[in-house]
Amino acid sequence: MRKSTYFILPAVFQLLCFPLWAQKPDTTKNHKLTLDSVVINAYGSKTLMTTPTAINKIGLAQLQRYGNTNVLQAINATPGARMEERSPGSYRLNIRGSSVRSPYGVRNVKIYYDDIPFTAPGGNSMLNMLGFYNVGGAELIKGPGSSVYGIGTGGVVLFNAPAVNNTATIETGVSGGSFGMLNYHIKLQLPKHLLAYEEQSANGYREHTEMKRRVASYQTQLATFSSANLTIHAIYSDLNYQTPGALTLAEYQANPKQARPTVGANQGAVLANAGIKQQALLLGLVHRYAFDEKWRNTTSLYGFYNETENPAIQNYELKKEPHWGARTAFVYEAMRNISLRFGGEFQKGDFSSRTYRNLQGNKGNQITNDKLDLLQWLAFAQANWQVQKWLFTVGASANNLKLDFLRNSEIPYINADKKFSGEIQPRFAVLFNANENFSTYVNVAKGFSPPASSEIFADNNSYNLALEAEKGWNIEPGLRWKLFSQRLFMDASYFHMLLSNAVVTRRDAAGANYYINAGQTKQQGIEASLSYQLLGENRPLAVLLQGAYAWHQFKYDDFVQVNQNFSGNRLPGVAPHTYTLMADIKHKSGLLAFLTFNHTAKIALNDANTQYANAFQLVSAKLGYQKQVKRLPVQLFAGVDNLLNQTYSLGNDINGFGGRYYNVAPGRSFYFGLKLGWMK
Repeated sequence: MRKSTYFILPAVFQLLCFPLWAQKPDTTKNHKLTLDSVVINAYGSKTLMTTPTAINKIGLAQLQRYGNTNVLQAINATPGARMEERSPGSYRLNIRGSSVRSPYGVRNVKIYYDDIPFTAPGGNSMLNMLGFYNVGGAELIKGPGSSVYGIGTGGVVLFNAPAVNNTATIETGVSGGSFGMLNYHIKLQLPKHLLAYEEQSANGYREHTEMKRRVASYQTQLATFSSANLTIHAIYSDLNYQTPGALTLAEYQANPKQARPTVGANQGAVLANAGIKQQALLLGLVHRYAFDEKWRNTTSLYGFYNETENPAIQNYELKKEPHWGARTAFVYEAMRNISLRFGGEFQKGDFSSRTYRNLQGNKGNQITNDKLDLLQWLAFAQANWQVQKWLFTVGASANNLKLDFLRNSEIPYINADKKFSGEIQPRFAVLFNANENFSTYVNVAKGFSPPASSEIFADNNSYNLALEAEKGWNIEPGLRWKLFSQRLFMDASYFHMLLSNAVVTRRDAAGANYYINAGQTKQQGIEASLSYQLLGENRPLAVLLQGAYAWHQFKYDDFVQVNQNFSGNRLPGVAPHTYTLMADIKHKSGLLAFLTFNHTAKIALNDANTQYANAFQLVSAKLGYQKQVKRLPVQLFAGVDNLLNQTYSLGNDINGFGGRYYNVAPGRSFYFGLKLGWMK
């Protein structure tokens, strides 16, 4: 630990890292960064300097630094966060090691979309249903968000919807690139309505990795009565992508682009026609109302329906996962220095799943027929007390989850239930705001994360009702500091979390996943970001230097399985060191340049720590030109990813049976695009 600290501290202060992109430099002679103009919604905060938790804001400018296809690279510029792509359309989102228990999809991270619960009551989040243009920004809360957002130990993501800005505009764009990538979109903005359509396709960089996604969305914001408005969201997504499967090291070294081959009785990905066909519909209402100067309320109601057809190597699965829910949050500002936030959330899901034998991509004999009813609710309350330069926060949530399971494909029927009830998750925080340039805080929160429905009822048709919920305390001091007339901004935090009953992934011989509890883990780290406005935007040439650094030391503190003792080993899937360096250059003529360098250290691939994925370095660049000619905004751009043509795996299969860990990421790839618009 001491040796690592000697390395970390100099690195943290030498890196130049990324800021909050929603901010814009002041045009005063000091070129100050107006950091406090950034609106932070998490926990009901208002500015970053007065938010006592580790959080990162990703604005539209950050999203536009890369190719307009997904939010992966923007999220990966956040210290402590990692988004992975096992193949086009197959994403994982990891905040502080949360993907250790997620072989695919998003688990142990609570997601909201414009105050609408986006994570299903079973714990899964269908992040891949969203197109690039469905996201208007995001806030990433790192660590448990228990006092307001309930269950979860990894973190919380608050996605912003695109703004409805009371103007009339039309925008259309197209981009294309390597590996058959093609993306086009059209957006019609009316004063109160926003309609959009986006289509993305790719041939894929590996064998058997074609992908196509179509997303149609509608959004409107209407005044209901005085000091109130209603926002309506409708998003429909039709996604189809192939899954090539993981490779062994020998296969990866021989031909990393191949799909998983047929070996013995286990058919390969091509023979099984492995892939995902997914249709999803989200309908949501968000009502915001200010009763008076002291009382405010935000209430959301949603319905979500999705169907998934998944021919996999080991079986052929058909799933339907409809769910609905509501959330309400009240804010009461009793006095100038006291505020209260309280409310509740309710979700109900009625899932069904049928699995069949996969006979070379066709359904064979039925194996299982399952029904799963889920009921989840939470109640939360939080109080903030401002005493001069001090802010004290106390909050907690009560969480309940109930699962009722029926397997009627066996005689006698299997009927079982599982309850996680009465879980109280507190949070305490203290922040000292010395002045507009310096603040420091300590955040202490308890996390609680029950196993997801797809972890209890696993891919290999087994179920494990004995799985326990993860629980642990997270202690996190941090600071934020603005220097040199606010040109330099530093945001750094240290965290230490002891987690009991950690859920980890196992794979059987056919490549199917199942899950066990792993005793106790110890997770600690340092995450820091710096940004330096070298030249202000009021000058002909603006230059912003930025970067991010994360040191993670995640280990099994106590984990013995049968005759294997993994205590003291590193948690697989988590890089001990990552850093990102960035430079943004803008000229008043409209020319833009974005440069990014990312380093990821080697990653353990199994609990025994006998196999590691090699470290890799990624370099990307984007050049662009944007100008508005009268009422016609124009944007041209071109870029390159993985300029060094590194061979690496972005989305390893942790604890893969027989050493099947590797899913190669794209090599050097190019893209270009054009956006045109018209403004009334």
